[in-house]
Amino acid sequence: MEHYERLGKIAEGASGAVYRARDRRTGETVAVKRLRAGGGNGDGEAFAQAFLREARCLEACRGHPCLVELRAAHLEGPPGGAGGAFLVMEYAGRSLAEVVREDRAGRAFTEAEARRVVRRLLEGAAAMHARGVLHRDLKPDNVLLDARGGVKICDFGLSRAAAADDAPLTPGVATLWYRAPELILGSRDYDAGVDTWAIGCIMAELLAGAPLFPGRSEMDQLNRVFDTLGMQDMASWPSFARLPRAESGLCRRARPPSRLREMFPALSAAGFDVLSGLLACRPDRRLAAADALRCPWFADATAAPEAVPADQLRAASCAAAIASSVAGVAEAIIA
Repeated sequence: MEHYERLGKIAEGASGAVYRARDRRTGETVAVKRLRAGGGNGDGEAFAQAFLREARCLEACRGHPCLVELRAAHLEGPPGGAGGAFLVMEYAGRSLAEVVREDRAGRAFTEAEARRVVRRLLEGAAAMHARGVLHRDLKPDNVLLDARGGVKICDFGLSRAAAADDAPLTPGVATLWYRAPELILGSRDYDAGVDTWAIGCIMAELLAGAPLFPGRSEMDQLNRVFDTLGMQDMASWPSFARLPRAESGLCRRARPPSRLREMFPALSAAGFDVLSGLLACRPDRRLAAADALRCPWFADATAAPEAVPADQLRAASCAAAIASSVAGVAEAIIA
């Protein structure tokens, strides 16, 4: 890490910190994420595996303009040791959350502004999913806006291969306000729909100027979702009865029909089709990212969406996609 001069801290959390730094060899400004062993990252071999998983997912997504690019990765100490780790990535500017909080002070985005951001998020998600990666923590804090108007998805700390065989899917992912209902209900058989639900929540937040579902707990979060979107759609899902929390009293409560439309009366019909499609409670009826990009709402946008075959989104051979995409990771990681 002697190649990088630290310029200032960008953010810090329980798992580590992110710094703005300068590459002494090239002069390029980069973002350096320092991961700490312990806590949510685990210790020893678990920490090393978590680090490698994030690095591999970043490497699999390399080259797409809407996904932050990995420059290098460094694991301190022997594999399985108690050292830290570093991920060096392109520096892509401020987070969407920071822009909303500091520059706009809660003012809603216009429909055209929201469409531009949502389009780029969907393009990034479609490419990510086609390459076999689930992000599992999309939120405004993990979306970067660069000085040229670009939008990039970052922070792959909870990402994983959708079809990985090394560990079962866990429902305890995604920040609460952006967590899909099937996750709260305990599903371990989810797919890329957890990411498109989060994009729907971000879209609603941009248009409203405030989070759509600001829950205080998992049950409060689920209650807010069902009070807004209704329960009929989810209750008719054949897999609903098998979810661990499907028998809770909250799921048996009578609910009015969806009132999402009345909450966004100024949104165009085409825009509402995208919003309601992303926020479908039933995962099998939720819009996939590649399908959402084909909706008429995006037809008059200036750039054509990246072509991603629809069948790759939910049924990609994820292990093969990861294996073919991470050939350079071994050279990037310095043990």
